[in-house]
Amino acid sequence: MAQDQAASGGFIGVDVGGTHTDVAVLLDGRVERGKALTTYDDFSRGVLEAVGVAAGRFGLSLGELLARTDLFVNGTTVVTNTITELRGCSVGLLVTSGFRDVLRFAGGPRLSVLDDHLQVNVPDLVARSAIAEIEERIDWSGEELVPLNEEQTVAELRRLVEEEKVEALAICFLHSYANEAHERRVVELARGLYPDLFISASHVVYPVAGETRRFTTTVLNSFVHRDAQVYLDSLGEQLRTSGLAGGLMFFQGLGGGISLNRARTNPLALLGSGPAAGAIGANELAKRMGEPRVLLGDMGGTSFDTGIIVDNEVKVAKNLDIDLFQTGVNIVDVISVGAGGGSIASIGERGVPQVGPRSASSTPGPAALGRGGTEPTVTDAMVVLGFIDPARYLDGRVPLYPEKSAEALENVYAEPFGWTAVEAACAVHDLAVVNMATAVREVSVNRGHDPREFLFLAYGGTLPMFAGQIARRLGIRRVVMPANSSVFCARGLLSADFVVRRDQAARWDLSQTDGVESVNLIVKRLLFDSRAALTEEGFSEEQIEQRVTADLRYRGQSFELSIVLPDRALTESDATDIAAQFATTYEETYGSGTAWKDVPVVMVNVSVTAVGSFPRPPEQGPVTGDALESAELGRRLICLPETRERVEVAIYAASRLEPGMAVSGPTIIDAGDTTIYVPVDCELRLDQYGNFVMEVF
Repeated sequence: MAQDQAASGGFIGVDVGGTHTDVAVLLDGRVERGKALTTYDDFSRGVLEAVGVAAGRFGLSLGELLARTDLFVNGTTVVTNTITELRGCSVGLLVTSGFRDVLRFAGGPRLSVLDDHLQVNVPDLVARSAIAEIEERIDWSGEELVPLNEEQTVAELRRLVEEEKVEALAICFLHSYANEAHERRVVELARGLYPDLFISASHVVYPVAGETRRFTTTVLNSFVHRDAQVYLDSLGEQLRTSGLAGGLMFFQGLGGGISLNRARTNPLALLGSGPAAGAIGANELAKRMGEPRVLLGDMGGTSFDTGIIVDNEVKVAKNLDIDLFQTGVNIVDVISVGAGGGSIASIGERGVPQVGPRSASSTPGPAALGRGGTEPTVTDAMVVLGFIDPARYLDGRVPLYPEKSAEALENVYAEPFGWTAVEAACAVHDLAVVNMATAVREVSVNRGHDPREFLFLAYGGTLPMFAGQIARRLGIRRVVMPANSSVFCARGLLSADFVVRRDQAARWDLSQTDGVESVNLIVKRLLFDSRAALTEEGFSEEQIEQRVTADLRYRGQSFELSIVLPDRALTESDATDIAAQFATTYEETYGSGTAWKDVPVVMVNVSVTAVGSFPRPPEQGPVTGDALESAELGRRLICLPETRERVEVAIYAASRLEPGMAVSGPTIIDAGDTTIYVPVDCELRLDQYGNFVMEVF
C-alpha cells in the first residue's frame, strides 16, 4: 500500500453516492473529473463508467488510465444504505446468559424521526430466535466468575447456523472489554465448525464499556457484511480485470483509508465515508487558502451534509447515533438532512409541503430523467425554474425532460394549493434552502459559533445553485465553490492517508493515586498494535504518526468528552493537568461556567489513532489570466426564486473562464456537471486555483 518513492503514476478517488458516482483523477499534475449515475444493480458498473469519463478527459481509455494508476481510493454509501434500509444479512447473536434483551431494550424507546411526539422501539437487527444465551460470566475487573460452557456453545452454534440459517455471527459477552478470553474461545470454536462464516466479536469491534453501544456496534458490523462483501469483491475484481495496476484503498468515515482486507473484516468502518472525504478535502483547501474557520456544505443527489472546521481541525464525532441505533462508531463530525437534488417534494401528514427525507436516488431518479420517476424532486424544481439546461446535464450525456418535471410538480401541488409548476418549483426551492440553512445553523450557532465569522465552502453537484442564498440567510459574506465542485468528495479522497484506530476501556479516577499504570499498559499495547497494523500495510517508521486521546467525564455522568494525552507515559502528577484540560474542553463545549467544580474527573477509555502517510504526485501550480472572451454560452430565461420574476440572464461556460474574471448576479455558470447560480447583489470571480469565490452583499 505505502510507497517509499515519490509517486509517479496517477491517483484516482471515487465516491459512490446515492444518485451519482463521482470520480477525481490526479495524473501528470492535472486533476480531471468524471461523473455517472450510480448503478444499484452493480455498483462497479457505475464506477467504471465514471472513471472512463475522467480517462477521456486525459485522452486515455479506461484501461490505459488504470494501468497508469498508483492508488485507487474508494468511498461508498453501501454500508450506510444497508443500515438505513434495514436490509442486512441474518445475524446470529451469542450473549451472556441473562442478557438476551440488551438489543431490544437498547437504552429505551426513541422519538420517531418523523413525529417528535411518537415514541418507537429500536428495530430488531436480530431475530429473537437467533439470540443464544451462553453460560459464562466475566466481571467488570476481568475476573472470571462463571467458566465458559463450551458444550452448550457448540450446540448453540450448530442451531444458529443449521436451523436458524444465519449468515453471520456476533459475539457480545458481558465485560469482554476487560477480559476477552471467553469471546476469543467462542471465535475459535465457531471457526472450527464453520471456517467461512463471518464473525464479529465485541472485544475486537468495540472493546469499550456500555453494553448497548458495544452490542449494537458489533451486530451492525455483521449485519452489513453481506452487502459490503458483494460490493468490495465485485469492485476489486472489476478493477483488476479492467487493468488496475496500483493499490486499492477504501475510505473510512473516520477520515482515512483502509485496505481491502481490513474493509472485509470491519465493513462498518466504511459508514459515512463520502461526507468524511468531503470534510478532509475541505480542510486541505482551507489550509491552502489560509482560512482556519470554515463552514462546509455538500449537497449531492440524496442529502445535504454540513459541518464546521475551527483552527483547521476536522473533528471526529464519537458514539454516533445511526437513526435509532446507539453505536460506538466514530466518524468525521458532519450532520445530514434530506435535501439533495433527488430529495422528493411531497405534502406531509399535516398538509404542508415538505422536501425529503425520501430520495428518488438514481433509480428511478427525478422525473426529469425519464427513467420512470413520477414524484417531483429538488432537481425537477430547478429544471422547471430554468437553472439546469436539459441539453447539458452531465455534459450532455444524459438528456432531461422538463415537461415531466412540470407534470410531477403539478400532480402534487396543483389541486391542494392551486399552484402552477413554476410556483410549486419556487416553493420547493425555498424549502430546500431553509432546510440547509437550518442545518448549517445547527453546527455553528448551536455550538457557540457565529456563522458570519466563517467562510462557507460549498460543494457537491447541486449546492452551487443554492449556496449564495443559504449564505445570505445566515449573514455569511463569502462563499467558495471549489474547482471540481461536483466531485469534491472524490477530490478529497486524493488527500486520504491510511488510518488505524484502536479503542480500549481504561478506568482511572483522577482523584485517586492508583490506576495510572494500568492506563499506561493499555496505551502501550494500543500503540504497538496500531503501529504493527500500519507496518503490515508497508508503511515505514517515518511514515507513521500516532496520537493518544482519552474519554473523560465527571463522576456520576453518563457521557464523555475526549482530550489529547501527552506523547509519553503518564504519571500520577499528570492528573491535575488532565483534569484542568478536561474542564476547559467541557466549558468550550457546553458554555462558560458549566464545569462541575470539585467533582472528580474519571477516565473511562483511551484511544490511539495511527496515520500512515505516503507521497503523492505533484499538482500543477496556479495559472494566471484575466479574460472573459468567448465564455458566454448565450442567454436564458429563468425564474428568480427570490422575487418570482422571470428574467433573462447570461449563461457562462465554466470551462471557458479564466482566473481573475468576475461577473455580477443574477447569472449562471454552467460547468456541465454542476450549475453555479450567482444571485442578485452578489459577485463571483475565479481565483488562480480555479475556485469560484462569491461575495454576498
